[in-house]
Amino acid sequence: MRRRNLEHNRLDTRRAKAFTLVELLVVILIIAALMVIAVPRYFHAVYNSRVRGCQAQIAIIGTACEEFFAMNKVWPSTIEELCTSTAPSWVASPPLDEVPSCPFGVPYEFVAILQDGTVGGSPSPDNPQVGVAVDTWDHFEGSWKTAVEHRR
Repeated sequence: MRRRNLEHNRLDTRRAKAFTLVELLVVILIIAALMVIAVPRYFHAVYNSRVRGCQAQIAIIGTACEEFFAMNKVWPSTIEELCTSTAPSWVASPPLDEVPSCPFGVPYEFVAILQDGTVGGSPSPDNPQVGVAVDTWDHFEGSWKTAVEHRR
């Protein structure tokens, strides 16, 4: 009789250490519910951080355009031109060390603003360049948008 009780107690302790199928399903459902809430918020936060990074890069490009104009009295024709300086190195360094890249991986478009108000095209003696616009790809709308304009 005593031996039978010991075997019965051992079986009870083995059962107490294991999880039932219902308990496992409840835990899996709770984890799935948390994932449904957390994953979209995570990707939204990642997207917002990329947008803010893009806005910061565009502000840096705009400041560099203004600085380039102040040094050379002409607007830059390409974004790469902001990384070079025609002034001696003891006078001023180039406005940018390197061409900034969009966090979304799309290059920035550099567009001339002409005197007649058109954006884009080539400047001419009759229609000189009076400013510069930086265009970027709007991932939400799926089209190019003018991010910043600088004119004098």
